[in-house]
Amino acid sequence: MNDYLRSLTARKQSWFGLKLPVKAALAQPLLHPLMRALAPHIAGIRIGRLPAPIGLTEVAGRAGGASFVLVDPFRCEIAKEFYWGKGRRTEPEDAFALDLMVDLSRDAEVFVDIGAYTGVFTMAVLAANPTAVAHSFEIIPAVVAGLEKNIERNHLGERVTVHPTGVGAPGTTMRVPTGDGGSALPSFYAASMDFADGVEVRFSSLDELLAELPAGTSRVTVKIDVEGAENDVLGHGAEFLATLRPDILCEVLDDRAQPGELMRLLEPHGYSYFLVGSEELTHFKRIVPDPHFRDWLFTVQTPEELSASGYPVA
Repeated sequence: MNDYLRSLTARKQSWFGLKLPVKAALAQPLLHPLMRALAPHIAGIRIGRLPAPIGLTEVAGRAGGASFVLVDPFRCEIAKEFYWGKGRRTEPEDAFALDLMVDLSRDAEVFVDIGAYTGVFTMAVLAANPTAVAHSFEIIPAVVAGLEKNIERNHLGERVTVHPTGVGAPGTTMRVPTGDGGSALPSFYAASMDFADGVEVRFSSLDELLAELPAGTSRVTVKIDVEGAENDVLGHGAEFLATLRPDILCEVLDDRAQPGELMRLLEPHGYSYFLVGSEELTHFKRIVPDPHFRDWLFTVQTPEELSASGYPVA
C-alpha cells in the first residue's frame, strides 16, 4: 500500500519536517509581535496562513451577525484565520461563504456539516439560529477531538450530534491516521488517499441520516467539504435530496471535480448552480470548476428568488 504520509507531496507540505519548528518559533512571544506588525504590509503574504501565538487558547469569531468561539488557534487552521482577521475569515470568499451559510440556515431546523473540521460552520450556524440542531461529520480522530472542544466551549453539547464517520457509500471503510498532523490539525485528508497506519473509519450514506432527523423536519441546510468526494456523498443521498431539497454549500476543487456526474445527481431534484465569489453569487447553467473560488451553492431557489431574499446574484 502507498502511504500518503510518506509521499513526496506530503513531505513537501511539511517542508520536509521543518514546518512545525519554524511555525513554533514564529509563534513565540519574542518573534510573534514583530511578525504581526510586519506581515500585513508585505505583498503576497496570505496572513491567514501564518501562525497564531503559541499561548493563545481561543479566538472570537463573527458570521452573519452572530458570535462564537474557536479554541486552539495555534493548532486549528481555521481558528488562526479568525485571529489574523480580527474575528473574520481572512479570505473574502471564505468570509462570504460562511455568512451565506449562516443566512440560509436562519430558518433551518437541522444543519448538516459534512467534513466539519473543527466545526466553524456548525458553531456559526447554531449561534445565529438558536433553535436549530446539527449533525457534524468528521473522519480524522484528532480533528474530531478539536470539534468536540469547540462544541463544549460554545455550550452546544445538546444541539450537536458528532459523527466520527464519513459520508458516502454505506458499509465502506477508510484507514485514517491517528496522529495530530504535525504543524496543524490536518484538513486535507481525502477518501482517495491511502494510509499505512491508523484506525478504520466507517462510512454511512446521506440517506441513512434521514432516520436520525426529528420527526416532521422539513427545512435542512448542508455544507460539504470532502476534498473531491462530493459525488460519493450525493450519490448515496437521492432520497435525502428528494425529500428535503436542502440548500447545499459544496466545495468543488478544480483538480478533483467530476462536474458532469455532480450535475447528473442534482438535476433530477431541480437544483440550480451558483459559484460563491468574494461578494456575490454567479448563476451558471453548468458546474464549471473555478481556479480561484472553491465553493458553490446548490439550491432549488431561482436567481430571482435569491435576489428577492436579499442575496447578491450576478
